Amino acid sequence: MNQQWVTLFFIMAMILKGASAADIRDSVPVERKPIIVPDYSDIVIPPNIAPLNFMIRESGRTFTAVIASESKSFEVSSKSGIIRMPPAKWRKLIESGVGAAWTITLYTQDHHGAWFKYEPITNYVSEQAIDSHVVYRLINPAYVLWWEMGLYQRDLTTFTEKPIFTNRLTKKNCMNCHSFCLNDPQRMMFHLRAEFGGTMIIQENKVSKINTATGYTMSAGVYPAWHPDGNHIAFSVNKIYQQFHAAQPKSTFVYDTASDLVIYDIEKNQITTSPAVSTKRMENLPAWDPNGHDLYFISAAEFINDSKLDSIQYDLMHTTYNVNTNTWGTVTPLLTAKETGSSLSFPKVSPKGRFLMFTMNDYGYFGIYTPGSDLWLYDLQQKNYAKLAVNSNLSDSYHSWSSDGQWFVFASKRDDGLCSRLYFSCIDENGRASKPFLLPQKDPRFYDTFLLN
Repeated sequence: MNQQWVTLFFIMAMILKGASAADIRDSVPVERKPIIVPDYSDIVIPPNIAPLNFMIRESGRTFTAVIASESKSFEVSSKSGIIRMPPAKWRKLIESGVGAAWTITLYTQDHHGAWFKYEPITNYVSEQAIDSHVVYRLINPAYVLWWEMGLYQRDLTTFTEKPIFTNRLTKKNCMNCHSFCLNDPQRMMFHLRAEFGGTMIIQENKVSKINTATGYTMSAGVYPAWHPDGNHIAFSVNKIYQQFHAAQPKSTFVYDTASDLVIYDIEKNQITTSPAVSTKRMENLPAWDPNGHDLYFISAAEFINDSKLDSIQYDLMHTTYNVNTNTWGTVTPLLTAKETGSSLSFPKVSPKGRFLMFTMNDYGYFGIYTPGSDLWLYDLQQKNYAKLAVNSNLSDSYHSWSSDGQWFVFASKRDDGLCSRLYFSCIDENGRASKPFLLPQKDPRFYDTFLLN
């Protein structure tokens, strides 16, 4: 009798399995692509990225996602609409599809048992891998709650996040301006403020704490740029202020009343500057060309007491510097606010020296607090510039190149206008950027409750 029941059970299981498959094959086509969150559609991804888990924003009681490349596929089913891809299957699929398209085909079942099939979402796997890790600071977006912060590294090939340094170790003081030399994790620096103030410099296995303030500079070093030789760092020195407004969307404004540029020699523990970059104008945000000779920065007119903050606009400037002789070249404008009608900020030169990425704001230089901040690209060979296709109608700023210049990451507030999130884009040899994708998380609901910048 027991054997009969076992046989009957397996027969029924096979019938039900066949019926389920038949239901999906007989599904009713929906003539549009499904809505998924994050929006992982029409994107280019690196072949070493973690699984792009997502939520389905369509009605239904059962959901099935078929993830497929040309040679491999797998299914993920869900009652909640949350699709989490098995890492091993995901890795095999995208590695098998390098340089080709892959698709997400979604099926939903309504409460009457009918199945619906949406048009496939098509994405593309680049041949170019991305750097394995990204480093960021996490801080509360509300200024009055800033005192808990830290520097973290995230493994982009998995979902592992590890702290590098948190301010719980230093009485919850401020830390900022982390920077690497040529994306090398063995050469890093960041600032500590207040009681434990100083600049932490990491070189190989040596950690040093340096006071970069001098008797002739207005402050310690602020915004850094490592020279490619690993021994020199260009800093701005700044008198920084902040204003807070009740009216949105510009609730916070960061501005300077003075700023200059200096060069710090790590081996000599020496700060030098030049009248060419320490003028009455406000020089700020240095950025080296990978050749180690050309230096870019921004500059605005001298701040006077009755200066209107919303009229402060920065130009992009260029000069040269010889680290062997400590000599500066002539300062010339690369692109001016008068030409663009906007303030120019945060220049970053691509690793091969072809492009300079920067932001445009209405005014000032702190784009992360400016809803209209956008990313632009200046072609240093062709001497022209264009707005990148990655921008949204909210703040897009704080960009950084990958070590090979094939990818870049930036901070965007496009999702809620409050919290900045990391987005990645592939950029080709002509400066064309792909649709950006959000840093993937193990739980695709992560960003619904994560309220840190």
